[in-house]
Amino acid sequence: MTQLIKITKISLGVLSSVLIMANAYANNDLEGYLLTQKSALTSVCLSQDKSSDMGNVLSGTCPIGDGLWGNQQPKLEKGKSEFWIQCGVFNQDLTREKVNHIQKKVDAPINFKLEGEAKRCLIGPYQDFITAQKQLRRLQSDWLFKHVALREVNLALLPQVEEPIERAPETVSEPEPDSITIRKQTKINNLHFVVPFTDDSSEGFYMENSLPWLRATSLHAQEICQQIDMDLVTKEQWQILLDSTIMTKDKWPVLLPYWGADNLGLFKDGAARKLKNTSMLNVMCTKKVEDEVVGNPI
Repeated sequence: MTQLIKITKISLGVLSSVLIMANAYANNDLEGYLLTQKSALTSVCLSQDKSSDMGNVLSGTCPIGDGLWGNQQPKLEKGKSEFWIQCGVFNQDLTREKVNHIQKKVDAPINFKLEGEAKRCLIGPYQDFITAQKQLRRLQSDWLFKHVALREVNLALLPQVEEPIERAPETVSEPEPDSITIRKQTKINNLHFVVPFTDDSSEGFYMENSLPWLRATSLHAQEICQQIDMDLVTKEQWQILLDSTIMTKDKWPVLLPYWGADNLGLFKDGAARKLKNTSMLNVMCTKKVEDEVVGNPI
């Protein structure tokens, strides 16, 4: 009986270690984390560089904000800022073991921003100050990280989101033309792919390649495609488009994944996974056609 108890304890210990490691890798998925949290930093902090052993690599445009040293409180009202935990500035890459050591203390991704030869370590971002503060104190309880601090990012200074323009009431009672325009399009094997755009959206835009692109929920994406007599892209159709490399050649927006059929998020590396239907993603529509595609996509 004693031997059985020992074996059970060992098994539970191994299982616990596996779960901790799995949780560390899952929490360090920056792209999925930003989309789930609906972070305002999504369009400026995701980098084309893939994450390495030391963590996620942030883009050069990602803001680090101002330091909240000591016991300083946020300078902005709730909802006007997001927060990083700055875990240090290093001249060399952190090992996977050290990254995992940090990850056990926090529930947000570990990221690095390259600044010349140095690498600034940032955990988050957090939208709630109290949550960020609790995570900070957990990390400070480890003597190796007793000097870590919070940084506050002013969301009003972010350039990527454009608010819809309020227009004066029309004096002419003529019907308005269809507000949906096609920003990118191509035809592959009798499949017509388009990236629609509308400036009437209440859900906002994001900037890529110096142009605004539509961001929408799953439901709104379906409604937009229906308005132009098209459907959301299936996983198989998405792979056909990726294999053509047209998105890279013509600079289609790829910083955010696209909505696909059945609430699938379609990623530029070919991955497809279920996402919350409230996530704000790119919109693409498709349909089968026989005639040639006409137009001059930008």
